[in-house]
Amino acid sequence: MKLLYFTLILSIATIFFVVRQKSADQRNSVQALLDSYKDSLQDYGIVALVDDGKKTDTGSVGFSYNKTPINTKNRFCIGSCTKMYTATLILKLQEQGILNIDDSIYHYVSQHRNVDSTITIRQLLKHTSGVTDFSKNDFINKPLVDPLGDYSDSLIFSLLDTVDFEKGYRHKYSNTNYFLLRKIIETTTGKPYETVLQENIIKPLGLKNTFAYYSNNIALLAHPIIDGQDLQDISKVGTNTISKGIGNIVSDVYDVNKFIRALLIDKTVLQPATLALMTDCRQFKKDKVGLGLFEENYGGRAVYGHPGRQVSYISYAFVDAKTGHSFVILTNNANDGYAEKIIVQLCGGK
Repeated sequence: MKLLYFTLILSIATIFFVVRQKSADQRNSVQALLDSYKDSLQDYGIVALVDDGKKTDTGSVGFSYNKTPINTKNRFCIGSCTKMYTATLILKLQEQGILNIDDSIYHYVSQHRNVDSTITIRQLLKHTSGVTDFSKNDFINKPLVDPLGDYSDSLIFSLLDTVDFEKGYRHKYSNTNYFLLRKIIETTTGKPYETVLQENIIKPLGLKNTFAYYSNNIALLAHPIIDGQDLQDISKVGTNTISKGIGNIVSDVYDVNKFIRALLIDKTVLQPATLALMTDCRQFKKDKVGLGLFEENYGGRAVYGHPGRQVSYISYAFVDAKTGHSFVILTNNANDGYAEKIIVQLCGGK
């Protein structure tokens, strides 16, 4: 009888240990995945987050700078993920009756020979305007070489030297679309972009680690590393100027996750009809495009969100609205070759 009792206790203890171990393995699945890339990251790092609405699983691997381990408290410039925030601001202004996304932009933007004044705000949001990208010919990287040069709005307008296609019929990603949207936000509100972002997104959502600008003075900023070179000491004045509203927001994995979940899963940022407009994605060849976001397929999973790339960072911020999962990956190396593989793996791929 004692042997039977001991065997029963041992079995229960074994089951309890297995359950706890399985639970721990599940909680640490993101870290385990990132650890498999540990030997590949020599001078930069990657952080990742998966949230299923009940628990948040995070991991980090590599370095913030100079062999200092990176962690989930580090902040990163999120690059073109910024466009999702800018699109949200435009849609909030429509809800407030300040503008209509089917307005022609001549109401808000000065005339230009290579910008069709009948382009609508909606076409800017979807990259179907045909306006050429001012950042072509590697101009986007010029601030690294000449950080204190002229990057004024007038200079950017002077770079619009052609029209790529007739509005509305094609899709072509262009940073100029979101430069113009930033101008519209500032024109219609009479406030700087940073203030509008603070009032409509950062403050209402309680984002404590999100900044409407990119600066070397932001604490816990993971240094931008490219080809082994630390670019932290280069002035970000020029980069910040040309990428305002386009690709200059700085944040951490937790705040990015909080934003995309509030927007696309909890649905507390926009009204239902407005969110339906934002997530109504149309197929243009290989791209499925909404208003300020894309529908992608990673690891066999359909997700909404936006990737980003900035000097020198890469970001992925996506949600699976059907299952309630969100995925965020941030790295401080724009030449990284692993972040896309990791988002595929986190979403369920090989």
